[in-house]
Amino acid sequence: MGKLDSYEYHKRPDLVSFDDINYSNLKQVEDARKSMLREQWIKVSELKIAHEAVRKCRQYHHDDASRNCKSLILKYLKMLESYPIQGYQGYQKNDPSK
Repeated sequence: MGKLDSYEYHKRPDLVSFDDINYSNLKQVEDARKSMLREQWIKVSELKIAHEAVRKCRQYHHDDASRNCKSLILKYLKMLESYPIQGYQGYQKNDPSK
């Protein structure tokens, strides 16, 4: 197993906020866009995993699913409410700092 196969050698890209950049510098704008899209992609992946867990739980428990899967369903619904996916253009147009 080489260094590339291990997670401990993975370097996560820096988070760049639209609040901390100079909009006239296109490199900073591009980095902020990539950072926001990456984080939103991660949230979408989390939603997919939670949805799949709810589906499998309901499939396994059949009639008792409403009782046995309640915690998963509530967690999934909470994630849906708190994970608004808007893309970077929606944020840039409504940038609170400008």
